[in-house]
Amino acid sequence: MKKALVVGGGFAGCTAAYMLKQKGFNVTIVEASHELGGGCRTYFYHGHPFTYGPRHLLIDLKEMYVWDYFSKFLKLRKLKHHCLTYVSDDNKFYTYPIHKAEINGMPDKDRVYRELLKRKDIKSAKNFEDYWIRSVGKTLYDKFIHKYSEKMWQMKDNRSIDEFSFSPKGVALKQGSKQCFDKKKIIAYPVELDGYNSYFDRCVEGCKVIYNSYVEKFNLKKKRVLVKGKWFSADIVVSSASIDLVFDYKFGELKYIGRDFLKIILPCKQVTPEPYYYLHYAGDEPYTRVMEYKLLTGYKSPDTLIVVEFPSFGNKLYPYPLKSEIRKANKYLALLPEDCYSIGRMGKYHYDNMDIIVKDCMKLMEYI
Repeated sequence: MKKALVVGGGFAGCTAAYMLKQKGFNVTIVEASHELGGGCRTYFYHGHPFTYGPRHLLIDLKEMYVWDYFSKFLKLRKLKHHCLTYVSDDNKFYTYPIHKAEINGMPDKDRVYRELLKRKDIKSAKNFEDYWIRSVGKTLYDKFIHKYSEKMWQMKDNRSIDEFSFSPKGVALKQGSKQCFDKKKIIAYPVELDGYNSYFDRCVEGCKVIYNSYVEKFNLKKKRVLVKGKWFSADIVVSSASIDLVFDYKFGELKYIGRDFLKIILPCKQVTPEPYYYLHYAGDEPYTRVMEYKLLTGYKSPDTLIVVEFPSFGNKLYPYPLKSEIRKANKYLALLPEDCYSIGRMGKYHYDNMDIIVKDCMKLMEYI
């Protein structure tokens, strides 16, 4: 039986391990912590289930095979995704993405409309700030994006962000439904209160999992890794570790931003009004987002848990949208030898959600 070595037991690593197992590989997983799931694992705070960052599923309506995949492991319930942004200059919450119908309720609506009429060609945008101003005008950019983005990335100036090609047509103002991803994606979350935890357990059944173990050295040319002074070899290696770490930072360290999470239980059934449970803060507040978890997880309780997110360099959650960093990551990825693969958000240096990771793993299995 062929051997596969998987580095990292987070969502990407567990998914790859399951699919490799289905292809007949004998799979060994090396996991740095004492548990599986990484940032997608569900924890409990005084009975309230939560994850470090909301982990709802976003599944493209044209790719329902991803729903079918998850349904083999979990019972899913469909959700509607609604978000509000607090604009401190207006002392008011607005729907996000920016909704055209709410412009009339803004104190500077006349200026907003004038700027919308004078928007320039998006194809000439030079940076993230220019891209947004050409899309929606300076006033709406300042309300919703300017400080939020600089806070999100802990950067002094959004003009430093040069990877902004979210759409070649620019950012459109939402019309009609205020639901995010309406008629484009299905939003879902596991019915089980422990979220995806049982998925991770199912994925690694029959695999050897080495917990509390960091890879001390990668030797991918020989398809082996050094763990606690012992070399582990395989026919293929699949890593979800940050790609710069895999090659010992040969071209320099890649930039990431993370989050610190403040958990607060409040003595009421619900804080955010239906149907909202995401709150963005686009001003000078030190935090970026507040999340009410019971509305996502379905937990029933007379009190509620909110989690406040603060930008932090204490962990690695988001790769930077900078072309220089992306080029650096691609240089690392080009070093991968035959039968060695890098997957997941850190392995690809790309902001992937769970649906994308499942699709990537499925594609990977076609080559193995």
